[in-house]
Amino acid sequence: MSVKEKYPDITTNRGQRMAIWVICIVMTVGFVAGFFIMVISMNNPSANPNQISYEKALEKQKKEQEAQAALTAGYQVFVEGYDAEPFDAAAVMALNVETLREGDGAEVTASDTITANYTGWTPDGKLFDTTRKTVDGGAVPIDFPLSGVIEGWTTGLTGRKVGGLYRLTIPAAQAYGEQGSGTSIPPNSPLRFIVEIVKIVE
Repeated sequence: MSVKEKYPDITTNRGQRMAIWVICIVMTVGFVAGFFIMVISMNNPSANPNQISYEKALEKQKKEQEAQAALTAGYQVFVEGYDAEPFDAAAVMALNVETLREGDGAEVTASDTITANYTGWTPDGKLFDTTRKTVDGGAVPIDFPLSGVIEGWTTGLTGRKVGGLYRLTIPAAQAYGEQGSGTSIPPNSPLRFIVEIVKIVE
């Protein structure tokens, strides 16, 4: 008795073997093709929505940074004799107020609106805001309520006198905290300001 006659279920004819080989080849080709399509998709932004979104976000951030750099390019410390010197961020543990020039006017309260000149910078010495926007121009003081600014300003200027010039070193928790502000003030960044109280707005 032959093997085929003895074990009919485990033997195959030539046609069946060829069919099995064809199925294996088709499956292999399909797997390889699928793999290459996946690789091409990952390297093709037009086929990968997540990559498109990421690249758009990077491009937006780059444009914002360029716009901010152009805006602040001419910023100057508003008062002569002082520079925006870098400082150690890790050493700023609490609000510090230095009197650079004593004022001779009225004391400011936390509920007052004041007119002031100021310059602010980050620990790396980069100016992010000032009332003197250009090299050739002078400072243009602005009005703001002390109740509507960062905590470091409200606390640091309350009790100071009109006409005074002050340097405020403000920890991040009393500035813009974990969120930062725009592209110019990173998260958890302490800040330093020089502020001149021009007058109390009546």
